Amino acid sequence: MPLQTFDLIVIGAGPGGYVCAFRASQLGLKVALIDKRKELGGTCLNVGCIPSKALLASSEHFYFTQHHAAEHGINIKGVTMDVAAMLKKKEGIVAKMTGGIALLAKARKVIVFQGEAKFTSANEIEVGAVVPNGPRRR
Repeated sequence: MPLQTFDLIVIGAGPGGYVCAFRASQLGLKVALIDKRKELGGTCLNVGCIPSKALLASSEHFYFTQHHAAEHGINIKGVTMDVAAMLKKKEGIVAKMTGGIALLAKARKVIVFQGEAKFTSANEIEVGAVVPNGPRRR
């Protein structure tokens, strides 16, 4: 990869990293954002908080339908759970949110690199290949 110069390089595209990169870009800096994952958003958005909350919401809908809908005059017989559909819904939510962050990065002219960042000197960073068994969305 050819040598590039930036005013600021942010390592880690989680909520702290991408917000920092976007703000620095708004302030006129040439910014690079580096992360191991293909999708921006960090652990919380890709495999942690957001996917968990999406599945929890689906589970709560299922539970309500089975145990409390009748109290509201809603009678539903034969409620079943389609785990594949729940997982597809979760993946759709994650994809929409990570896609939104990627669009914001592009709109703010933040250059995104996928790979592992390593300092080679006090003022230089090398972006290596993604580790095959490294972080990835499930």
